[in-house]
Amino acid sequence: MKIYDKEMYQKEQWIKSILLVVGIFVLGFVVGYFVHNFEEQENVNTLEQEVYRLQKQVDTL
Repeated sequence: MKIYDKEMYQKEQWIKSILLVVGIFVLGFVVGYFVHNFEEQENVNTLEQEVYRLQKQVDTL
């Protein structure tokens, strides 16, 4: 009976480790995705402001 408990405990620990690694990977992926989108949106906003500024310069000429 003791061997059975030891094997079950080892399998349980292995499964917990795998789930922890997968969970951390998914969390990192989601955070990275949102950060990337945020940075791209900042880049788009900066370019839009530059276009607006240049458009105003062209209109004044």
